[in-house]
Amino acid sequence: MNVNELKTKIFWKYFFRKGRFINFKNPKLFTEKIQWLKLYDCTPIKTRLADKVLVRDWIKEQIGEEYLKKIYGVYEKYEDIKFSALPREYVIKTNHACKMQVLVIEGAYPYPSYKDLFNNYLKINYAYKSGYEMQYEKIKPKIFVEEYIKNTNELFEYLFFCFNGEPKLILFASGKRDNNICCTMFDTNWNNLHFNYGGNLHKEEIPRPKNFEKMLEIARKLSKDFKFVRVDLHNVDGKIYFGEMTFTPASGYMKFSNPKYDRILGDMLDLKK
Repeated sequence: MNVNELKTKIFWKYFFRKGRFINFKNPKLFTEKIQWLKLYDCTPIKTRLADKVLVRDWIKEQIGEEYLKKIYGVYEKYEDIKFSALPREYVIKTNHACKMQVLVIEGAYPYPSYKDLFNNYLKINYAYKSGYEMQYEKIKPKIFVEEYIKNTNELFEYLFFCFNGEPKLILFASGKRDNNICCTMFDTNWNNLHFNYGGNLHKEEIPRPKNFEKMLEIARKLSKDFKFVRVDLHNVDGKIYFGEMTFTPASGYMKFSNPKYDRILGDMLDLKK
């Protein structure tokens, strides 16, 4: 697909999802600028870092292996997984997409039906499924089994929105393991900004995480070469784990709980840098 074809597809996809025309020459909104990045800033390094297996070597180079979860195996197909060699709890994932995973916890056996599920996942080119996120297009699909990080059956996510190499916002997310998702945006001083996109806002007070300054340092280092990236981290009792590098969150079609933030985040992102 050439640039003009891709531009047309992104243009109309954005119109149907957001109900307005995108201005590629002078985008103002954050959701518009994510579409611009899809079209004009999809580089080979983004493909490497969007691959949940290949990104690990880069993370080792940038911040060290101690921030990575263990991987027990990488497989071409589901039937290759040697379940007898795995620990009691783990996570089965694909490397080339989002939301393609299964938790095997508390000694549960992975149901045979997962074979068809995961082998079907491997057939999906996520670049086109998700809305022309072309960094996924050339990733070779694989299955991998990852360490399960247990923390009272919850694993909080800290999603650092980094603009031109500087983390400015953090989306705190909880409830993904029990489908009771809550998300709340904070600034870098851990002030609650009372907005999000997707899920409910937290009603309870969210404490500032341990080692928060270290998390900011990691996000700053990992984002330094990109106009925009969301650096996803976990923090369990002060132990920081790398999650993933997300270049086009929600494929740029997020609906903010307060629409004004589409422009506020857009103003944070300078496409000329």
